[in-house]
Amino acid sequence: MRSLLGLFLLAAAATPGGASLTHSVSRRCNDTISSAYESEGVVTSPGFPSRYDPHTSCSFTFVGARHQRVRILFTEFSLKEPPEHLRPHERCLHTDWVAVYNVINGSSKQEIDHFCGTTVPNSVMSASSGLQLVFKSGSRSPMEKDLQNPRMGFSARFKFVSDLGLKSGRQMSDGSCHFVFNSTEARNGTLYSPNPEGFYPLDTTCVYFFYGLPGEIVRIIFKYFDVEGVLPCNSESDSDYLEFSNFPSADRKIPTFCGYMAPNVIHSDSSYFRMTFRSNSKFGGTGFAADYQFLDNSRHPFAIKRVIGAAFVNGGQHSRANCLLVVTVTSLLIVKTLQLGCSSIKEIA
Repeated sequence: MRSLLGLFLLAAAATPGGASLTHSVSRRCNDTISSAYESEGVVTSPGFPSRYDPHTSCSFTFVGARHQRVRILFTEFSLKEPPEHLRPHERCLHTDWVAVYNVINGSSKQEIDHFCGTTVPNSVMSASSGLQLVFKSGSRSPMEKDLQNPRMGFSARFKFVSDLGLKSGRQMSDGSCHFVFNSTEARNGTLYSPNPEGFYPLDTTCVYFFYGLPGEIVRIIFKYFDVEGVLPCNSESDSDYLEFSNFPSADRKIPTFCGYMAPNVIHSDSSYFRMTFRSNSKFGGTGFAADYQFLDNSRHPFAIKRVIGAAFVNGGQHSRANCLLVVTVTSLLIVKTLQLGCSSIKEIA
């Protein structure tokens, strides 16, 4: 259902040695882990790597400081396989499972996802400073007791982060998910949705600000895109979405985007540009990755002036045909109309 965003940032996300306490041993169930004492470590199923017992219930509660998020990276995962005849959303309801929850205001819980079987889950990140991981196992049949290759359980690394796993751009000092990309600091690079190695967090808003020198524009090219949502890609359709603006406020001529179809090449009108990613509390995806570059506008006189409609592809599922009609104007006053997203691409000079 969700595809894995395989990126190379795991090594970059490692904390420099000696900066904090790290534990690699099994800890007690129903433990509370605070960032005041540990910034990262390991949690496992009881007895790991030996097989866990039936009828086991175990939880780990993570409590971070203000502006911190909790990131969980599963390194090993081998639980009882669910029945094959069940639908995907029912599979983990009738077997051993691991569930991850956002902890809101220190008490109420919001489910992020359930995991079961032997596929290592994508990494997850909390929506705020609290997260809980719960493991439960059911009964074991007589045949399972005699298996020579018993299931072992799981092992996961946790880390309290304040940068949401984002390594490009300059995060604003208030610790929010606001990142500045200044052409005087880096003329090109790659940007990501929060928690690039896995599912982006729920209930999160991230703003990417681009500041070029006078006469510069910014170009953004997406190379991966998986943002949960359906047309019209806004809060009214309960969608997560990505929006663009040439102004500090909304820019109605550029549509919002969601689903699996990445925006085409995006160019700003001027040296200022803003990109905003919003996720709700419903479902999530693996996000996006895009390359950006600041360009001399005198050499690249191209800007999107109006967009009518939107193109959308929902994975491999068939749906009604949609087309994206873009009207562009260059500084040479040459008007072009591009018809994109249909069965063919047409350009009319």
